[in-house]
Amino acid sequence: MSISLVGIEHFLYVEDLEPLVYVFTLAVAFVLLYGFSRYSRRWFGKAFYLPKPDRIRERLGRLMSHSLLQAKVLQKMFEGVMHALIFYGMLLLFIATVLRAIEFDITLRFFDRRFLVDGVYRAFKLMAVSGGLMALAGIVLAFYRRARGLTTGLPQSREDYAVLLLLGVILVTGFILDAINTLVYRREWIGYWDPIGMYLSGLFQGMDGDDLRQLYRGLWLFHLGIAMAGIALLPFTKLSHIVVGGILNIFYSRLEHPSAFKPVDNLEKAVETGELGIVKLSHTTWKQRMDYDACTKCARCHNACPANISGKPLSPMRMILDMRQAMDKGDWDKGIEAIMEPDVFWSCVMCGACVYECPVDIHHVETILDARRGLYAKGENVPEGLLQLSYNIMRTGNAYGMNPVDREEWIRSLEERGLAEVAKEGEEYDILYWTGCNVSYDPNLRGVGESLLKLLKSAGLRVAVLAEEQCCGEPVRRAGDELMFAEVAKTNYETLKRYKFRKLLVNCPHGYNVFKHEYPLYGYHLEVVHHTLLLDQLVKEGRLPTPVANAYKDVTYHDPCYLGRWNGHFDEPRNLLRNVKGLRLKEMPRNRERSFCCGAGGAHGFFELKKGKRISRIRAEEAASTGAKIVAVACPFCNAMFRSEAGDLGFEVKDVAEILAQGLEEKEG
Repeated sequence: MSISLVGIEHFLYVEDLEPLVYVFTLAVAFVLLYGFSRYSRRWFGKAFYLPKPDRIRERLGRLMSHSLLQAKVLQKMFEGVMHALIFYGMLLLFIATVLRAIEFDITLRFFDRRFLVDGVYRAFKLMAVSGGLMALAGIVLAFYRRARGLTTGLPQSREDYAVLLLLGVILVTGFILDAINTLVYRREWIGYWDPIGMYLSGLFQGMDGDDLRQLYRGLWLFHLGIAMAGIALLPFTKLSHIVVGGILNIFYSRLEHPSAFKPVDNLEKAVETGELGIVKLSHTTWKQRMDYDACTKCARCHNACPANISGKPLSPMRMILDMRQAMDKGDWDKGIEAIMEPDVFWSCVMCGACVYECPVDIHHVETILDARRGLYAKGENVPEGLLQLSYNIMRTGNAYGMNPVDREEWIRSLEERGLAEVAKEGEEYDILYWTGCNVSYDPNLRGVGESLLKLLKSAGLRVAVLAEEQCCGEPVRRAGDELMFAEVAKTNYETLKRYKFRKLLVNCPHGYNVFKHEYPLYGYHLEVVHHTLLLDQLVKEGRLPTPVANAYKDVTYHDPCYLGRWNGHFDEPRNLLRNVKGLRLKEMPRNRERSFCCGAGGAHGFFELKKGKRISRIRAEEAASTGAKIVAVACPFCNAMFRSEAGDLGFEVKDVAEILAQGLEEKEG
């Protein structure tokens, strides 16, 4: 049977109430404009304004991936499926509503057989019913999750339940109205293309015609009212995240590398005025304020944050919501330390777990770094260890305040043993090895550098080291001392420009990140590589032989935050470990993108916030739980943190380079 518009009732029993649809639509439009104009005013200082975006294609691609395809939402199975059911269900219903409105009001006749093949209306109906069922299933799961407390730290409020209840009532009343429509005019030909309508229509078969009409009219008015109210409430409830978070914040999220924290504009002036970073709420950028309003309170960042898990004051979600609350109160001139205790910001290890987890692309760490800059600029509430860090670099050129003569002696010994040359102007080198503060001054870590140099020598590379190397500046940047970082970066770049080399090699992921992504923000561009990436390349090219492990068998690998999550290098270190014959790699429960920080990030290698459990202890216990006797690392900070915990946990700590070098020695032996 062909179905045309003749057999479809658009306003069953409510033809006289049709004008209410247009009145309500107009009223809702005004409310929406007013509601969202409030956001524009607090972000930009004026209503109905959005900045002109750059790189439109990339932004649209991210919007497609993160919003429409729910890529980040679906990283969590239960919560992802729950949200996807609601999102896609409501999206299908929205599409169905729009198609039906256009078809009726503009008479484009989507469902008329003169333009489309038979069965189009049935398919349309099945799509709408499927959307409703998906959304209802998602809402039931959301109620269950909240009632059973399945997500730790998930905020519980009356609004949260009210929003779910509102959506549920809209869907249920919609199904009942659909069932009455099915009973009245389409039961014979719609069949199970509308299974819910067919099933529920049986409930009303014995009703008197007038009673059915009155029931339908009353329910239709109620459904219309709450549906329109739900739309109108979008800017004033957590449903605002559909637009603010799911569209705007994702679209305007930064396209620069996420760990390339932005430099301060007019740095010298900012230092002179003391308005460096976020000193008070009004110093936040428009994008940071959009971040605060975009938060969906899903608690993903809260449950991934090492600081929060270890019992420190920081919850990334709570911090963002506190900043939002301060905006709501109009506390624009209130100092950042008056909004929340400074230890919230100093608790952060800047591992990026919060940024990775956030489904609406909030950059929590940008706010934390700017808050640290503000505290540092005021010279108040800054941990003593960080003030000492800046002083050490200013006085000795290294983060630990060690005598530079110690490093000079070690560098000379490397040259005497034929492991590396001391860089000379006019010479050209395959590799210039930046040893970094940790390897240069910690006797326990110098073996990492020496093992690496042995491997590079075995591969036939010409390698040089700098006599005059100083700190790369990454720790002071994370501490908030932007002025010191700018001076250090300039000095280092001027030093490096004097030498000819193909690649700058670092064994510290923090140094790798700062040279690769943050120096370019100041105009300093370098070809930099982490040692695990270079070693993996050399193995693939056949320039390094296959090592053999005789002394140990089981090893677990810890992903450094700045090599793994921030920069996406997970496979290269594992490739190297798997290449060692006789070695078995055992993964920790939290690995790769969801690796757990060692506790040294965010300059925590230079001060300790004595609150809660040590982050390094949590991670070390996780490593020990694998049963592996060797914890392989690819970062000197991770190396030091694991060594500090290894004593009673029964494992050794070795850099990937040390494992490879020892394997080669054993093979040759």
